[in-house]
Amino acid sequence: MKEQITQKQKETVFVVTGRIIGQLEEIRKNSSGKATLAKLRNSIGRPLSETVDVWPIVFEQIPQNFLSKSGYLTKEEKAILTTLQLYALHQQGQEKSTGKIRKKGEWDNIGMSLKTLRIGEDTAAIDRRFNTMITATTFEELSYHLRQLLRLLKAKQKEEKVNYAQLANDLYWFLNNKEENIRINWSKAYYSRRDNIERGEENNE
Repeated sequence: MKEQITQKQKETVFVVTGRIIGQLEEIRKNSSGKATLAKLRNSIGRPLSETVDVWPIVFEQIPQNFLSKSGYLTKEEKAILTTLQLYALHQQGQEKSTGKIRKKGEWDNIGMSLKTLRIGEDTAAIDRRFNTMITATTFEELSYHLRQLLRLLKAKQKEEKVNYAQLANDLYWFLNNKEENIRINWSKAYYSRRDNIERGEENNE
């Protein structure tokens, strides 16, 4: 019984997303992997009912307790699927992996990755785009701005990686009324001028 409880506790959005990303990383260079990433990109902005190609990618890996019983995506499903779409978008045309494996922590978030866009003396333009993203009031608006910034990151900082498991975790908590916590954590990482920040423990759970 104790082993079952421990296993269930381990199946978090962070863990599940990291596992799926890891599997995608293994196949991303072969034809089936490229096709899988293309399916994820093509599912962006479309109703789930019109994107049956991505169902096996997502639902085969998601624990039973994450799955919807109402016909609408659960918060876990929504956070994981959105993150996989963002990863597929970021990985497009990239030779090296865009995902990085890190322990869960508030400092290793998307703000830290986007911070690399603050190059030179004039950072006003990128700061405006970042601020527009973190002040998004809906999940759809947040996702839209994340896609735009990831495209910019891919174009200007090809070597920069994103902790996608942490991003999924943050998106999950955004959907669970922890928007302010996420905004603060992302902003701290983005605006900090320290190069090496000791990552703190996740405090949203």
